[in-house]
Amino acid sequence: MPSFYKVVLKKQNGDRRLLVIYDFSSQPFSIGDILIIQEAALVLRDDEGIDLVDFALVYDLKHPVADQAHKSITENNYIYHLSSVLPAAQVNHHLGSCFVFNSHRHLQRFIADNADLYYVWPSAWQFATREYLYYSIFNNLLYNYYKKNKTIPHLSCHPLFIEWARAFFRRHVFPDVPVSVQIRNNNIFDQHRNTKIEEWLKFFQYCDGRYPVKFVIVCALSEIDDRLRQHRNVLLAKDFHTGLEQDLSLIQTSIFHMGTSSGVGAMAVFNSKPYLITNTDVIPNLYKDMVHEEGFLRVFFAGPLQRFSIGGETTELLITEFARMWEAADISEWELWANADDAQKDGLSSWLR
Repeated sequence: MPSFYKVVLKKQNGDRRLLVIYDFSSQPFSIGDILIIQEAALVLRDDEGIDLVDFALVYDLKHPVADQAHKSITENNYIYHLSSVLPAAQVNHHLGSCFVFNSHRHLQRFIADNADLYYVWPSAWQFATREYLYYSIFNNLLYNYYKKNKTIPHLSCHPLFIEWARAFFRRHVFPDVPVSVQIRNNNIFDQHRNTKIEEWLKFFQYCDGRYPVKFVIVCALSEIDDRLRQHRNVLLAKDFHTGLEQDLSLIQTSIFHMGTSSGVGAMAVFNSKPYLITNTDVIPNLYKDMVHEEGFLRVFFAGPLQRFSIGGETTELLITEFARMWEAADISEWELWANADDAQKDGLSSWLR
């Protein structure tokens, strides 16, 4: 049938789709890595002149994840856990179909049967050798695209969630200005990246009364420190039962982003607004053209206000970097839509929790 479709019906190249594979045998069970894969998909579809992107997740039924940090994920609860990270794929506006395979063999058969329908990535060699794709995306796909175009595609939530986030800010933040902050408090793995919460608490206290800002905290419910609720300029997104898409939309629509290097922070990295990612474990010599700036790092496509700090965060660091970003922030953009008479869209807040 694929041959018949291709030869007899003369299938046009414009009908072909990009098939992006996320193999949990080689890629982490990670929101951040799925976001990075979606960024790669945006680059590939542009390079290949393809419109829609189909996303295929594949895992081994008997050994669902390779990372021992997630050994609690088993064949009996895999789909439940998958539902917590799958929404990250929606930051790709060109997303077509989404497939979940619990067998590599079945995925390979699907590709063979639909060979004329797809441009497949990663390559057969990368797939077979179980290559970790993170560094290849940065140093090959993104690097080559940036050298050619002097920009990269930006991740973006669905317009429905952008409208929700703006309605949320109008209701719970206005007239203050929203700044998203990611807190990390993971006691299972990479504890060295956890937020130094005492430094942030002192930072929030310093900003109270000095800046017309409300810090919107995005994190898992289990990562919340109750002391955050004692600050009147801090708002916990999880107190409003937000899901992953909503947290990502809050980051995208905030005036700028701050927080620990983890997961959803990739939403800020692959966008144009200022950010400070603290406590990073970025290893400079693994990235092409990494910019070093007096204790800070910038990836090659980042602007001067999009920085990673080296080492643990301090209150003084947070105060200084916040002031830099605040001075350059476009507050008029926030005021424009914050004051918009858009009661109908505000109603989305109740529909999406």
